[in-house]
Amino acid sequence: MSTILVTRPVDEATPTAEKLEAAGHRVVIAPMLRVEPISFEIPDDSRSIIVTSKNGARMGLTNIGNKERPIFAVGDKTAEEARKLGFTNVTVGPGTARQMVPLLLECGISETRKYTHLAGNALAYNICDVLKSEGIDAEITVTYQTRANRNLSVGVQEVLDSGEIDTALFYSPRTATIFEEVVADYGRSDWLNSMDALCLSTRVADNLLGPWRNKAYAVIPTEKAMFSMIGDIDQPR
Repeated sequence: MSTILVTRPVDEATPTAEKLEAAGHRVVIAPMLRVEPISFEIPDDSRSIIVTSKNGARMGLTNIGNKERPIFAVGDKTAEEARKLGFTNVTVGPGTARQMVPLLLECGISETRKYTHLAGNALAYNICDVLKSEGIDAEITVTYQTRANRNLSVGVQEVLDSGEIDTALFYSPRTATIFEEVVADYGRSDWLNSMDALCLSTRVADNLLGPWRNKAYAVIPTEKAMFSMIGDIDQPR
């Protein structure tokens, strides 16, 4: 049994923890981000919607009444959130916004589509800029904001002090950076020496610069691929 540190926002960390615990692991949750909805103007009905995260789907699609509106979702999990909200015209793309671009370009040009990306305030990849550079009408509507959580609970600090954490999971470049900044703020970079860092992708791994015991990333950017590597991180990647 491994002890796993999950750094996702609470709403996402909870189901992740449940899966890990069902597999026999001990889980410690230390969310590095707080996700908060904000007010926004509903995009005109003529625009197809892009959602690149579950938060974008949950917080952006809730108040859209037309459930036949074309939705382009990055990955199965994001598409599942859209369908839970009643949307029936959901196109599922690859697992990252960058990989979604060819599909959006094809549909945008061949069907003369206009797009609105329902997104958070911090974008890792601006998909609309890419589409606009190809002459496609694309705009961003910010539907939620994320704030850094720079405090670790006493319980989390105690587990880190004891060296009990085997692996820390990172799902985004921002959470990876914030975690290392928080560790530095506490003056405890030594915590990293006894832990493996397991990342969703190479982009996430590239944002980890501290003295980790090992650092690895999933070849396919899915949670399932990450889970398959837990306990089997032998070499830094």
